[in-house]
Amino acid sequence: MAYFNHAFSKAFLAKLEPADNIATSALTAGQFGTVQGSDWTTITDPATLAAGDMLYLVQGSFHTADTIGNNPGHGGYSESIKSKGINPRYISRLWSSSCETATAATVSVAVACDCAPCGENLFLRLDVKGSPALRFLNHNAYALGDSSGDAAANGGALPGICCTATQTHLDPAVALAAAAQMLLADPIIMPFVQEETGGGMSISKTSGGTGAGGLDAASVLGAIVGGTTYVDGTTNIPVTGGTGSGMTVDITCAVTPGPVTAVAINCPGSGYTNADVVTITGGTGDATVVITTVADTATYTITQVINGGYTPSTDPCTDGVTATVTFQGAYVDTQFGNCSFDTRDHYEMEPVQLVASILDETGNPCVSCGVVTSTAGTMAQTSGETVLRDLLLTECYLQNPFNQGNSDSARIREIEHSDDILNAVTRTALYQVFYLQHSIPRLNNPSGTFDNDQYVYKVYVDCDDDATQAAMVTLWTQIAALAAANYGNPVVFDNEIDDV
Repeated sequence: MAYFNHAFSKAFLAKLEPADNIATSALTAGQFGTVQGSDWTTITDPATLAAGDMLYLVQGSFHTADTIGNNPGHGGYSESIKSKGINPRYISRLWSSSCETATAATVSVAVACDCAPCGENLFLRLDVKGSPALRFLNHNAYALGDSSGDAAANGGALPGICCTATQTHLDPAVALAAAAQMLLADPIIMPFVQEETGGGMSISKTSGGTGAGGLDAASVLGAIVGGTTYVDGTTNIPVTGGTGSGMTVDITCAVTPGPVTAVAINCPGSGYTNADVVTITGGTGDATVVITTVADTATYTITQVINGGYTPSTDPCTDGVTATVTFQGAYVDTQFGNCSFDTRDHYEMEPVQLVASILDETGNPCVSCGVVTSTAGTMAQTSGETVLRDLLLTECYLQNPFNQGNSDSARIREIEHSDDILNAVTRTALYQVFYLQHSIPRLNNPSGTFDNDQYVYKVYVDCDDDATQAAMVTLWTQIAALAAANYGNPVVFDNEIDDV
């Protein structure tokens, strides 16, 4: 005797829930529910299943025509899709996945005031690992970036990357920004990494400056004088006035051209004082805004630090300057449209993983130069790409064709109605999956082999379809209650398992 522990899989795509006593032939596309085998009509509560009757999962077909290419030899094409008969006594498991969006991997490098002595370089190494890099390059990738030295090395080409006669250390924010800029420009790792969305540099300054002390970056804005002839949605507009420098803003106008109605900080600049009034350039009416709060810590883009949005310190240790740069994985996979879709196309599920390290000038890791913090990226559950392939596999089990690999596949799919399935799935969406595992014990097998045939039914629901998700949770809970109360089967519905 032998035991086969694999399970036959069948997929459904649920969009609506039918009412009671609807014939399976009357179900609309995507309507999903349960029917009883005695009369083949829907029941909204499985508890009403007649004793000794079988329960069936059913879904209205997405095919709009009943035959392929108007050929009556292939009939029943739009018939509803059904499971095998389910005896609640033999349901072995009920569970569902959770709607988990993908998260990008991040890695942060934090350095202190003494990380870049004058005359030396700060070196960063960034490694890119994971399936995307391996597929793209056939190997994991890395790049090196450095702070470009001081004036003796580059003639002071970058602001702040030079030491005065009495200066002992470069401002760590500018040194770190220069090394990060070099990394992000590397052609090998460029497709896989970017600075963190919203600004990759966080800078803190605890003393010094011309305002209330510290960095004195613009943090909160107050009263606005609107001016005239400004253009709505303009970004990164320089301001003038106040005690600091480097601040830029994004503006909103109710009419264009017209007065400014809202102002958001784009680059916080440095050296400002509470109650500074700054003028927004770009219009003819001299719009102004009040800086009501300055802060000792602010977020900048790498470009803003390099191009002068931040004023470097000439004595970073006295001023208490520390800086952090954050990178995030940024790989975007190639995807073909429905016309050329092929189930054999690769689609990426593993996020890029990033590893950073600080090096000394000999190329060895420098454990005392700063702190590196990494956050691994996570996969999404479950991609529309997976759903489409699973539904097409179920279509093949139903002997419904799907043409691929030929130059005229798109035309043949139109004739054979495969497009109905392609159009039913949003490939860029995420889907929650509801699973039902059912065993059919065969106690008398003529072949002498004792096996439990297992079936796993997967019901996909768009994560944005709250109503159908709620209906599915209710249905699965009811099935579990039916199995426990009427059939002595204490199966429990495990809802929203993170890893399936």
